Order: sequence, then C-alpha cells, then structure tokens
Amino acid sequence: MHLLNRRIFLECVKVFVISIIVLMVFVLMGRALQLKDMLMGLELDFLDTLLVFWYLSPNFLLIMMPVSAMLAVFLTFLRMGSDKELIAIKAGGISLYQMFKAPLIFGIVCTVLCFWVSVSLIASGASNFRSHILDIAQNRVNIALQPGVFNQDIPNLVFFAKKVDVQNGALADVMVEDSSKEDVSLTILAPVGNLSVDYLKGDVVMLLKNGTIYSEQDNKITKLLFEEYVIRFALSSLFSGLDFGPIEPKEMSWSDLSAFDLAKVAESRKILSKKIEVEMHKRILFPVSCLVLTIFAVPIASSFQGMHRQSGLILALIIFFAYYVLVSLGMNLAEYSGMNPYVTIWLPVLLFFVISLYGVYLSANERFPSWLNLNILFRLRKKMKKVQ
Repeated sequence: MHLLNRRIFLECVKVFVISIIVLMVFVLMGRALQLKDMLMGLELDFLDTLLVFWYLSPNFLLIMMPVSAMLAVFLTFLRMGSDKELIAIKAGGISLYQMFKAPLIFGIVCTVLCFWVSVSLIASGASNFRSHILDIAQNRVNIALQPGVFNQDIPNLVFFAKKVDVQNGALADVMVEDSSKEDVSLTILAPVGNLSVDYLKGDVVMLLKNGTIYSEQDNKITKLLFEEYVIRFALSSLFSGLDFGPIEPKEMSWSDLSAFDLAKVAESRKILSKKIEVEMHKRILFPVSCLVLTIFAVPIASSFQGMHRQSGLILALIIFFAYYVLVSLGMNLAEYSGMNPYVTIWLPVLLFFVISLYGVYLSANERFPSWLNLNILFRLRKKMKKVQ
C-alpha cells in the first residue's frame, strides 16, 4: 500500500507540474496581449518583460493551482481506469479508501502551497510589479523631459526646465503653464524642483519650491508666492495603457487586509470595505478549493473508466468552470449586493465538498448512480462500430 500510494502521489505531482506550466503559459500570453500598450509605451527590454510577468504570476497562480490539482488527480485516476489498473487493484482486495490516502495528501500539500501563494507571494508580486513599472516610468519621464525644451506631452501642461537631472529627477529654472481650468490660466515659475513617482497612487509628482504663480482670470493677473507647489498627473497621460491608480485590495498583503477595520469604516468607503472583505474570503477560498476539487476528482474519474484523456481533460475543465462561475457569482453578490459572503461565497464550496464525500462513498462501494456510469455508453458505441 505504501508503494501504491507513493506511485499515485508522484503521478499526481507530475501531472500537476505540467498542468501548472501549460496553463500559466496560456494565461500569461493572454495577459501580454492586454498589456501590449504598456509594454510598447515603456519600451521594455526582454529582461524587464520577464520580470514583469514573473511578478504577475502569483496572482494567476492562485487560480491555476486548484484547477491543476483537480486535473492531476482526475487524469491520474482516469488513466488508471483506462488501463484497467483500477479493476486489477480492486480485484486484489484493495478498496478505494486505501488508495484515497495519496490524493488526500496531495490535496493537502497543494492547499498549503496555495495558502503560501495567497498570503505571501501575491502581495510581494504586486508590490514588486508596481515598483518595477513605476521605476521604469520615472526614468522614462526624466529622459523625456529634455532640458531647455518646451515639453507639451502632458495634457493641459507646458513644461520647461533649464536643467533636468536624469538620475534623481532634480529640476532647475522651471516654468509650467497650466491650462487645465477653463477660466483660469496659471504660469508657475520656480528656481528648483523635483520630479518623482507616487508609488501608492501611481501618479507623477512634480514638486516646485520657492516660486511664483501668475494667475490670469478675466484679464486680471494675480501674483502669489509659494514655498512648495505640487503638480500631479497620471502616468497614462505620458504612456499609453499605464494607469495604476491607488493600491487595490487585490494588491494588499494579508496583514494590511486584516488591519482594515471593517466595522468602523466611513460610509463613503463602504465599497472599499466590501472589496476588502471579499478579497479576504478569496485568499482563503482558492487554497481550500485545492483540497475540495482533488477529493471531487476521485469519484468522477473512477466512474468515467474508458473515457479518453482528451475527453477527460475537457470534462475536468468544464467542472472547474462551473465551480469557478458559482464562486465568482457569490463574490459579485457579496461585493455589489451586500449579501452575506459566508453564504454566497462558501455555499458552492460546501456543496462540492458534500458531493465529493458522497461520491467517494458511492465509488468505494461500487454504487455509483447509473446516470454517472458512462461505461455502458462506451460499450454500446464500440458494439455499434463493430456491427458497422
């Protein structure tokens, strides 16, 4: 039994690794098409592009791990059924309960790994992604703002600086014309300034010091002295497709999410509190789904003996798609309609878990419902082919 469970476990691990790699390649290729404007706008080289996708991978890995764990167990038992190994093992007096130890341990291992991704890697990956892109964007901005040249790339702003330090963003002899307001025109002069990026909000910040503002309105000019003056503008105004905005809950660490007091949040931030609450459930849901779906895959694969691997793969993906749709629907109901997330989000998980346990019981006792046993249909199809 130790040898049998070890072989089943190793087979599950092998299929799991292959599934993760294949699915992540397809997902990242799709993500690359969505980010093409940003990648082309920043003119990233090959190494920077690899780093960008490396930082993005934990977020997709959280979703891919449950389906990969399910595929691993499903395809392993499906192959054993197709090769008549399950029949031979059961004929030797070994029940499904005795073989169940391997997929159960495999599901627990996947759950622990998924928790690690959920709690640790997602936040660090999102933070590194934001920092990496904004660092590159800041360097591009410093390079784009040539000294001694009137720059009009920023909407409603005309920028001029006699000196621009590309390394630290220091500015000297700065003039800015701000026409963002319809009835007021601002001309800002400052001897020194600095150009930086706000990592929390994803904006470019131009800080001017010890300058003068000339405000023109209704043919009247007003002069105002200032010690510090801040001009903000979005990175998307300079680089197409680059629009970060403030840090969202999906980028927060688990400690940040937990520290957010949902009970004392202001009414204006209720939407944010709902997003944070749903995100916390999501961080727990997908790791738990690894265990639930691996258990669910055992009786389903055992009942579909004789099915080709290609058909089994499609069936497993359909089952996961149905599961993911139900969970996503629960998240949307909890976030936008104010329903209890413990009901809307966890009800599909509980439903699949109960069906999984009941399916294992039926499969171990050879009492599967006839509508799930497709062996009869496969045999009829083979007989019809022979007759033809």
